[in-house]
Amino acid sequence: MAKKTRAQAAAAGTKADVRREGRSGVQGQVARNGETAGARKANAPGDRQSWWLPALDEENLSGREQLTKRIFTTVEVVLCLVLVGSVAVLSMTGGGLSAEGLQATFAENPAASITLIAACLQPFVAYLLRFVYRHYAQGDTGYAVSNLIALLCAEMFLQNIVGIAGMAVLLWRTWRRGSEGLGVWRAHRGIGGMLVDISGALVVLALAGICFFASTRLGV
Repeated sequence: MAKKTRAQAAAAGTKADVRREGRSGVQGQVARNGETAGARKANAPGDRQSWWLPALDEENLSGREQLTKRIFTTVEVVLCLVLVGSVAVLSMTGGGLSAEGLQATFAENPAASITLIAACLQPFVAYLLRFVYRHYAQGDTGYAVSNLIALLCAEMFLQNIVGIAGMAVLLWRTWRRGSEGLGVWRAHRGIGGMLVDISGALVVLALAGICFFASTRLGV
């Protein structure tokens, strides 16, 4: 019995220690699998990060991603200029931008009011695009692609050629990377989460649908 105790004491802390082997074996298996308590928590199905792709390195973007970022910025600026152009056109009409002038313009040409509403929505679309690109760069590509699809449908309802072209180009630029995370995003978020993620685009889509319905009634 004494010999056994001395043998156990000598083996303590070495590879011959059975208890140490058990701990190291478990730790080695965890290390081989790349699993820690934090990693298991981060990859849990309910965790938001679990469906995100690796984020883009903003300081070392590839040539393709640099071009995509510039296109996002360009489309945002152009959409804001759509409102400026529409206001400029209204200011050059007979009544100008005064309350009486606008009232007279809308009375003579009801379609002008729809055009103005559609133009006023464009800065809000540009604002949403900033969030779309931010999520795209961070790896939440399902969010980005789904919002671009909804905004493309909205621009079609608004019959805004500039907006349709801009959304189509952005969707084309982001689809290759975005399609990888779209299915996983849809599976993890569910119907409720998807509606929350595209809520801003849905507001634009609803207003665009009203404008489209009004334009069809007016025969525009």
